[in-house]
Amino acid sequence: MSFNLDIPGREPLELAGIICDMNGTLTVDGQLGPETAESLRQVAVIMKIYVMTADTFGTARQMFSDLPVELVGIPKGSSGASAKRDFLRKLGKKEHAAIGNGYNDHLMLAEAVLGICVLGGEGAHALTMAAADLIVKNPPDALNLFLKPQRLLAGLRN
Repeated sequence: MSFNLDIPGREPLELAGIICDMNGTLTVDGQLGPETAESLRQVAVIMKIYVMTADTFGTARQMFSDLPVELVGIPKGSSGASAKRDFLRKLGKKEHAAIGNGYNDHLMLAEAVLGICVLGGEGAHALTMAAADLIVKNPPDALNLFLKPQRLLAGLRN
């Protein structure tokens, strides 16, 4: 499974997966919308999806139990920003996109080969917006970039 895209004026994207923040990015107020769940199912056919979370609301395991994603916990007491960046480095920052919205996502988005910031219902931190390659209004828009690659081309071409 992989996602490949030739982008005029840039290096081609050759992605093995996506690392997504959970709270505020995929969920709003701890709830996963049905459109986001469906987009996760469709994108998971193309590439691996990791969902990183400190599980603020304690709902992650149940919420994602029937979805084809791998939950990755942020260790208690650790810096979420560093933990996400380090996980990206472990997987390979040239082969993974990152999707986030909060302060603790800015390092991950800055280092990922493709960083996408979701404004969403909870807003987005200015550092994360500045670190992103693209900014979208909601989680399905972020995920659907991989299902409709012409949208990625429009935003990334030189």
